Amino acid sequence: MDLAISTGDARIRSRSIRQFFRIPNPIVDSPGFVSTLRSLILRNQYDMLIPTDDLALAAMMEHYDHFKDMLHIACPPPHITGRILNKASTLEVARKYGIAVPKTVVISNSEELRGLVRDSPTSFILKPAEKQPRADEFKTCILATVEDVNAKFPTPREFHPPMLLQEYCPGVGVGVEILMHEGECAAIFQHRRLKEFPYDGGFAVTAVAESPDPGLVQSSLMLLRALEWEGIGMVEYRVNPIDGRTVLMEINGRYWGSVSLPVISGIDFPLYHWKQVHGDSLEAPKTYTAGTKWRWTVGYIARLHSLVAQARHSDAARKALFLMLKQLPGDVGPATRDSLFTFSDPMPAVIELLRAVKILFFHDLKAVLGRLNFVARQ
Repeated sequence: MDLAISTGDARIRSRSIRQFFRIPNPIVDSPGFVSTLRSLILRNQYDMLIPTDDLALAAMMEHYDHFKDMLHIACPPPHITGRILNKASTLEVARKYGIAVPKTVVISNSEELRGLVRDSPTSFILKPAEKQPRADEFKTCILATVEDVNAKFPTPREFHPPMLLQEYCPGVGVGVEILMHEGECAAIFQHRRLKEFPYDGGFAVTAVAESPDPGLVQSSLMLLRALEWEGIGMVEYRVNPIDGRTVLMEINGRYWGSVSLPVISGIDFPLYHWKQVHGDSLEAPKTYTAGTKWRWTVGYIARLHSLVAQARHSDAARKALFLMLKQLPGDVGPATRDSLFTFSDPMPAVIELLRAVKILFFHDLKAVLGRLNFVARQ
């Protein structure tokens, strides 16, 4: 069974889903999460559980002992998984093995942050140091000036868990995805992000399959072996196309958002993972279709919507918007594969699109009403 914990009320509908169950959120009801999931596993005799997002991965690490004797958990034990959920630990291991990482400082409050930004002329990325069920709700952001810090944190704030303040590394995101088995690479894939949301760094909304880069593969394998990782993992780098500088950003110890790209390119990671656990012969292809383009349609629409709003106030956003409009025909054309849509199972993509359009519509409606109300008061 896949374990993706959602706080929403929407039911997931797909011809590929035979049964759907909702279990308590481990942040809100930890005992209920454990007891409900244990009952579900016993009743249906599941033999493999796959955490599919960071919340699920962190929850399984916290409650590993409650499930380890019931079925195969598709992540290593907590002492290993914790090394990847803790970004600071991952970066420290990478440094020891000579892998380039961004300049990074661990900070515990907004006052430290304000001082560091004030004393540096460069931009920074601020992100949580750990991924855990009870982590701060804070999301990654870019900070360039003290004014940015003041706008984000108008009052002093303690960070729980601590934050990582990293130098902003320009370039493109490159992911090296590897299925590890007993220290060896069972399957491998590489992709490059073409567009992200937010536009200055975030989730991939378009991407392309690339042939594995030998240097990145070597670094990724060395790092995963050092961390004693078993199973699926995505090692994320930032590559500057101008000077070639490459730095490690993080490791995702679970399936990533663009997992459908390797599948449509010829590397079916979920299938190979299942076969690996069940002792079936694992013969993953050595090659795949490099150049395959991929699009997450809802993310693409959200990016376009955001750029239209930001273009009024930002030269960088205007340039990104014009480039996106110029590339729009190729991005939405038949040569670019959709992340979800298939003619045999269209509902997941259709439902996701309708929900996104509804959210954006009400967001814009609220903004328009707010402006009208402001004008009426003048």
